[in-house]
Amino acid sequence: MQVSVVGCGVTGLTTAVALRDAGHDAHIWAAELPFDTVSVVAGAIWAPSQLEPRTRVPGWALHSRTVFARLADVDATGVAPLRYVDLHRQAPAPTWGEDTPWVQRAPAEAVPVGYEAALVVDGFAIDPPLYLRWMIERFEASGGTITLGKLGPLDDGTPLPGDAVVNCAGLGARELVRDRSMFPIRGQTVAVTKSGPFDGTADESDPTRISYVYPRRTQLVLGGTRDTNDDNPEPDPTIATRILADAVVLEPGLAAASVIEHRVGFRPGRPEVRLEADRLPDHRLLVHNYGHGGAGYIMSWGCAAEVVSIIDASAANPSPINGC
Repeated sequence: MQVSVVGCGVTGLTTAVALRDAGHDAHIWAAELPFDTVSVVAGAIWAPSQLEPRTRVPGWALHSRTVFARLADVDATGVAPLRYVDLHRQAPAPTWGEDTPWVQRAPAEAVPVGYEAALVVDGFAIDPPLYLRWMIERFEASGGTITLGKLGPLDDGTPLPGDAVVNCAGLGARELVRDRSMFPIRGQTVAVTKSGPFDGTADESDPTRISYVYPRRTQLVLGGTRDTNDDNPEPDPTIATRILADAVVLEPGLAAASVIEHRVGFRPGRPEVRLEADRLPDHRLLVHNYGHGGAGYIMSWGCAAEVVSIIDASAANPSPINGC
């Protein structure tokens, strides 16, 4: 099928690559390139996400982990194994991740003073600028194209060509499909110099004051914030000072680190991920794939695989109700 994918963040780009890998003629239409989206400033790690719907998220996340494990063998992707510790000031409830080989509770003697529990996660760190550039090159090398421009609501009729449209517009879904359940989740981070090898460390005991240290090849990303319905694009100096202080608590060796950059991005929040088939006013297939909050990378390949399955089914049986 010929497919128009709307959106060029990590979700749209991954979906378009997966569609082309599956033999579909997918092309991207987007308001901006991924280097201008929240995907380039994301924490970008693989970890067991607690997004909704809980019945579907583990499958999406585990599929993505399988793909990242393969990509970690390709140096140019910017994907690397990451063993990190998720600290908790109160013992957390069991999560689905603990049913996998990649999440283990640390023994009591290994839990730092001041914390009740720690989860040790064998995941992956993704270096967004490297990864997104590699993905664009892979997409374009396969014949895919990216057309930039702002689109109006799809129910007003769309000039997008093809047999199907995939909506990966993130926050843009508020206008594209009039989804008023979407909301911005502001994230602020600080990039600092990296003086040696670091494992990842996170403390999200307080959902309003999250703290983490995630390594990249040449820098460390320190976070962060999770501020719902805050659309201020400017870094807040007070928050930056707090992020740096919290990071030193997690990793005392960061006291001498130099700041490289302050970053702000807006995660596409929604009560749950929307991945389902629909129809355009002209009856062409429309597939929604958005609302991933701060788990865009974690969900990316798994959600893309489900989109491919819907498109494959429609190609095999192009009835008006197929996939809906």
